[in-house]
Amino acid sequence: MLGSTPYKKKISVRLYPRLAATNQSGLCPVRLTARWHGEELQVDTGEIILPQRVRSDGEVEKLWQSDSQMVLGGRKLTVKEEGTMPTHPDVYTNINARLVNVVKQVTDTFNRLYDAAPFEKVSKAAMLAELLPAEVRSVTAPAPMKMEAARTFRQVLEEWKEENRNLAKDSLRKYDQLATMMEVWRPELRPGQVTQKVAKEYLQHLLDLQKSDATIKVHFAGIRKCLEQLNLKADMTWLQYSAKNAPQLDLEMEEVRKLIQWRPTSESLAEERDRWLFQLFSGRRYEDLEKFDKRERISLTLEDGSKVPALLHAQGKTGNDAAVPLPPIAVKIGERWGWHFPARNWQQRGDWIKEIAKGAGLTREWDDRLITGGKVVHNWRPIWQVISTHTARHTAGTLLKQVSNGNKALAKMVLGHADEDVTDRYAKDKARLLAPAVLDAWRKILGEWYDGVPVR
Repeated sequence: MLGSTPYKKKISVRLYPRLAATNQSGLCPVRLTARWHGEELQVDTGEIILPQRVRSDGEVEKLWQSDSQMVLGGRKLTVKEEGTMPTHPDVYTNINARLVNVVKQVTDTFNRLYDAAPFEKVSKAAMLAELLPAEVRSVTAPAPMKMEAARTFRQVLEEWKEENRNLAKDSLRKYDQLATMMEVWRPELRPGQVTQKVAKEYLQHLLDLQKSDATIKVHFAGIRKCLEQLNLKADMTWLQYSAKNAPQLDLEMEEVRKLIQWRPTSESLAEERDRWLFQLFSGRRYEDLEKFDKRERISLTLEDGSKVPALLHAQGKTGNDAAVPLPPIAVKIGERWGWHFPARNWQQRGDWIKEIAKGAGLTREWDDRLITGGKVVHNWRPIWQVISTHTARHTAGTLLKQVSNGNKALAKMVLGHADEDVTDRYAKDKARLLAPAVLDAWRKILGEWYDGVPVR
């Protein structure tokens, strides 16, 4: 009889600036990600850094080195620049020393636990118990629970993911943040132990962290999802959280043209710029773009007998077929990349599109406001710091309505928001009727770039 596979004494510990959490001053937190034995742990290090800054000559100066995972001091500031140029909140050598200590602490903890039981798996719970302070771990001893209810939030959510693996990636990772937060806030807490008092304390914890109402709503939905997965009561009113969503960023017509005219400084940025624009013109979500098949390209025959290129695909979220007519520039982008874009993770894409938008001069100020606890917290930032991969679809819908006198049918067709009474078999017929209006709208939005090609 074969024995169990021995586990190796090996752990990967990496540091990443959380660029998505960049504040108005350009500062962002540093996150630690540790992976070992099939486990993953993500925690904030408590360090805040300035990942980059723009010099007076317009050049971008990198202050974080990804390869070495170290903060850079940058060039020495002149007397005139001191106090006006942004920099790290502490001397870079001090920050690096503390980050090295954090990495060492995690690595040493893993090695100590492994040495205590060689070749055995080091559990995530054991790592958390060693790394987190005693006062954080201490939770009033709960009443004994059945083993079914004793599983962690992450274990329950992973089971839910496996049972619903056909859902889109965004839907599957929707509640990951809840699992991570619980592991830090109260690692011993289990879904079945959530009472009204605990829910109230957790809500206050999220508000203290200035989490948006939209994020809090997802967290509470995740708690209900865990209870449902365990066949426990989940419809209590105190587990409901209503939220008002803050407005989402849309690019203006001139800003879209700036992205088209911008000359990429690297192959990866050229790839992302073109991918983002292709999402804009095709109305695709990223997970739909990942599953794109060249055979989905079709031609629509219009009433006058002319043909226009289009894409026929099933939206991952709605399941509806969408035949989307493409402007000439979108066809040229598709041909440039052989109708296939390399798969990239959403965080990498988010970093790239922000760098692209900054290089293209998208500096319009936008109130990236946060609504937390029903209160609005204003946060004015240049749009290059706010733009994301989802901005493409949102911009498409807004601009199509804007140039067509509010014709919602154009945006709904391109984005795949089909009416419930329109069955899938009518997708092509609907597209033939609306294609001229959609292409005319893109002509107004793009001007001379309608049949152009993005600059390289």
